[in-house]
Amino acid sequence: MPPLEETAIIDLVDCSSSSEREAVAEHSSHQLGFFGLVDDPFSDSVNPQFFYRTDAHEAAFVAMKRCIEDNVSLGLTTAVSGTGKTLLTQVLLQDLDPERYRPALVLVYPRMSPAALLREICTELGVEIASKRPTMHELVAAIHQEIMALYLKGIKLVLIMDEVHFLTAASLQMLRTLSNIEIPQRKLVTILLFGEDSFLKKLGEPTFRSILSRMYTRVRLRPLTVEEVEQYVKFRLLLVNGRPGVFHAECFGWLQEKTEGIPREINRICHNALQRAALARKPTITRALLEEVE
Repeated sequence: MPPLEETAIIDLVDCSSSSEREAVAEHSSHQLGFFGLVDDPFSDSVNPQFFYRTDAHEAAFVAMKRCIEDNVSLGLTTAVSGTGKTLLTQVLLQDLDPERYRPALVLVYPRMSPAALLREICTELGVEIASKRPTMHELVAAIHQEIMALYLKGIKLVLIMDEVHFLTAASLQMLRTLSNIEIPQRKLVTILLFGEDSFLKKLGEPTFRSILSRMYTRVRLRPLTVEEVEQYVKFRLLLVNGRPGVFHAECFGWLQEKTEGIPREINRICHNALQRAALARKPTITRALLEEVE
């Protein structure tokens, strides 16, 4: 039985001799070089460099920036999973002027308790708590003190919460409490919430309506159209020195239909297609090749 590495290669390309398998293995490890790329344009990572601003993504970015600049306490961005909301949080983090804002990114996880949420915020802010087992009151007081200290320095706290569809009712109420920290002239903290579309259904329940009413700005990232899929793929290739024609024109309609315009799925298929094409030494990716790796 051949080694596992060679078995995977044979699954992709039919090679009858050991010399051919060695050649394929070499091309497999140098697939970026085969296409003249300086980086993987479709890697499974959140890199702000690859943020492609569709009309919907640009509108969401501008809306969240206005929340911060206009001292809105709560802003909400929802999207289908894989549409780019996490990437948008990274772009916002990069864009905020550190002399004016203190951003803190908090990743919510399932069944995260209010106390765990507050501890995570304290950790992101570098706030030290004297007690080993602080009470909720102590945690809120510590965050409040940090917000006031930042205010006295002319800096505003911006909390960016990702995966908020996992928040419990109690945790959401705690965020509302933090968003109420203010002086007579304005709010001292802006909390930007990013979550899946299911979060909006949750907010429609009676338990959450008081919170929903405080979210002055609500935007949604929609999936990509056929035209946007084409520009998205070419944009990512261009950033890494790729040819615009690596993917045949027939690919984009199929990609949009198959992935429903979800960037994460587009990345997955395109990444695998580049690998398959490099292994087979095909300089152009066709629809037929995409169908092989879907």
